[in-house]
Amino acid sequence: MKRFFGKLPFVLFSIPLSITLLLGSCSQNDSPALPIEHSSRIVLIGNNLCSRMMNFGHFETEMHLRYPDTELFIRNMCDGGNTPGFRPHSGRPSPWAFVGADQYQTELAKNSGSEGHFETPDEWLTRLKTDIIIAHFGFNESFLGDSGLANFKDELERFIEHTLSQKYNGKTPPQLAIVSPIAFQDLSAKYDLPNGNQENMDLELYTKAMEEIATKHDVLFVDAFHPSKNWFSSQEILTIDGAQLNDQGYRRFASLLADEVFGSKSIDQ
Repeated sequence: MKRFFGKLPFVLFSIPLSITLLLGSCSQNDSPALPIEHSSRIVLIGNNLCSRMMNFGHFETEMHLRYPDTELFIRNMCDGGNTPGFRPHSGRPSPWAFVGADQYQTELAKNSGSEGHFETPDEWLTRLKTDIIIAHFGFNESFLGDSGLANFKDELERFIEHTLSQKYNGKTPPQLAIVSPIAFQDLSAKYDLPNGNQENMDLELYTKAMEEIATKHDVLFVDAFHPSKNWFSSQEILTIDGAQLNDQGYRRFASLLADEVFGSKSIDQ
């Protein structure tokens, strides 16, 4: 008995430590980053990266295969050139996504003088009763390099604050995921295109800035830059021009997006 009790403190210490390690390992990958509920209403907003997803449909297919009985509602509202605060449309009198968004744009982004009754971004998101927003930004803005970084961070932060203050579904603020731009694929040996060195320096700079702002507001951040840069290290051509994914590229991006936003999940065969 004496020898047994001599070992007891170590035994008592080991059991909770083992339980802690076990729970820690389970919590990292077994639960989705954003929970999916029955009839969750998911809306994608942002720039050309997600706008071109409408041409391929891999993300929607991936989600419905992963959650076949959930009756998901998925709507893509992305449009090339959109930023967190600048969302022009020919039938929308104002291009601004929220009050004060005009302060983050240059003289190139002006009121177009458009006429019509096309709803504002907030009105659309309310009409769609949005539960989850997946926002893709950072590519267009990266063209300004370091000189535009502080302005972009302010615009993104204001967008996050505005979005989380809304209740598009009429009940709760939306769940929000911020997605970085992808890397630039070097196709210069095949086409008359840049090799992507400078482009990737700027894109990585903006990716880090997006992660910083998302983390500050406890918002889910998806790093699409570094995984896509790894894809491009092979000889497989995954873009049409270095910047825009092709069909196979969007297959990979769809899986990455689903994994990172909602957690890895096998597809039942």
